[in-house]
Amino acid sequence: MKKLVFGAAIVSAAMFSTAAFSESVEEMCLRVSGEWGTEGDVAAQCSCLADKAAGDAALDAELRSLGEKFTNDNEAYEASSDDTKAAFDACSVNS
Repeated sequence: MKKLVFGAAIVSAAMFSTAAFSESVEEMCLRVSGEWGTEGDVAAQCSCLADKAAGDAALDAELRSLGEKFTNDNEAYEASSDDTKAAFDACSVNS
């Protein structure tokens, strides 16, 4: 199975928290990846996901929400929408 590193794209702060939204998607991604023990080239994957989320408010919101609800990469990926899964897959170093 392709190693999906999308903990990098998830925020663990509350979605409605002002602090959560003051944190960029890339910063959030790096922080959550560390909390979840995500492996791989996290910096590149976070940068990629941040670029994708910059033009897509729905993706940004879903990434933030997933970090709030889940505690690992696999659970978050499985709960993601098809569009968010596509972003994770596109940003995976193994894609």
